Amino acid sequence: MGRSSARPGPSQSQRPTQTQRARGGRRAPVEEVPEEEEEEEEEEEERGADGMNVDGGDSDVTRKANDLIRLALFTEHKRTVLRREEINKKVMGSSSRAFNQVFEMAQNKLRDTFGMELVELPSRAGLEKDGAEEEPNEARIATGMKKKANALGSKTYILRSTLDPILVEHAAQTEEEILEEEAGDQVLMFPSQSFSDDEGDDSDDEAERPAKYYGSIISWSKSDQLGSIGILYVILALILVSGRVVSDVDLRRHLKALHLPSNPGVHPVHHTASSTTRSLNLDAHLTNLLKHGYVDRQQVGGDAVGKKGKKAGGIKRLRTQAEDLEEGRTYEWRWGPRAFCEVGEELVAKFVAEFMVGNVDAEDEGGAGGASRARQEELMKKMYTGVEKAAGGKLTELK
Repeated sequence: MGRSSARPGPSQSQRPTQTQRARGGRRAPVEEVPEEEEEEEEEEEERGADGMNVDGGDSDVTRKANDLIRLALFTEHKRTVLRREEINKKVMGSSSRAFNQVFEMAQNKLRDTFGMELVELPSRAGLEKDGAEEEPNEARIATGMKKKANALGSKTYILRSTLDPILVEHAAQTEEEILEEEAGDQVLMFPSQSFSDDEGDDSDDEAERPAKYYGSIISWSKSDQLGSIGILYVILALILVSGRVVSDVDLRRHLKALHLPSNPGVHPVHHTASSTTRSLNLDAHLTNLLKHGYVDRQQVGGDAVGKKGKKAGGIKRLRTQAEDLEEGRTYEWRWGPRAFCEVGEELVAKFVAEFMVGNVDAEDEGGAGGASRARQEELMKKMYTGVEKAAGGKLTELK
């Protein structure tokens, strides 16, 4: 930092000696530096040690915040997690010290423009810690709060919606004008298809299935595979009501009762024409959920002790149930960190309660609608309490 930030004019004593010229090689004489280059050198010297512009560096922070937003949106489109080292490599570069400033600006832009936010996924230690909140204060102090807090984060991030649930509910209502426009678009895009309320024949796994349209402002079917998401919610609900953990055998037995068999040759998970994969078997679908962090699978039998340290994310595919039984391996399924941050136990419990109780408004044609709605709310409350009891404790909110 001993260099001068300004050179009003080189004097005779400031001209390079022979030794300096020999060391400088091709370096231009000092007295011939233009004023424009002098200003650029001054700006470079005003930058911090990490390369960020310290004096009036909003442009650098803004550029990196925009790069972080693009990277986050691209990663979310692939339904993969965004890792801290990836942010440092592709966005921050040598400016890792300014991570908090860049991250905060990116968060504000994501919330204001896209209605989304970056959320750090909890580590397995963080999930286990939340399940044991009764730890004495003395023990927490003795173990060191700062050290423990650092272990709870996984340094991996996902994008999550920040839209108000009431706004989403209204935006999901059917509008007749939108419904007519979408119906016309579907006829033009898929002229050979007949669109009706029936699901059609699912016997052909490779059949083209156009996305259904609902006439709402938020077009769920155009961006997500609703069939896969529906199966995910069912799996999360089964794990939750089984005490937050379910064996692989029990999970597959429940799914088979819902016409989701584990046979490798059967593909019960169907996608619309917007997906490159038309259908998946159950093992392939569970593998995707495992890779995306929605569920977590832990081995409890066979050689589980020797592979305890292996991460589930390294699994390329799930072995079939017959292969596991043959080699004496048993597994248990739990919620993954993404399910806790993106869905939440309370929302899944409400989903189960609403599905089991049903909507009684359509059944009330007379003037007893108020009494029926009160009875429905009471039944849903009892069902929610039953789900909470089956889960084995108080349900958690979004993390």
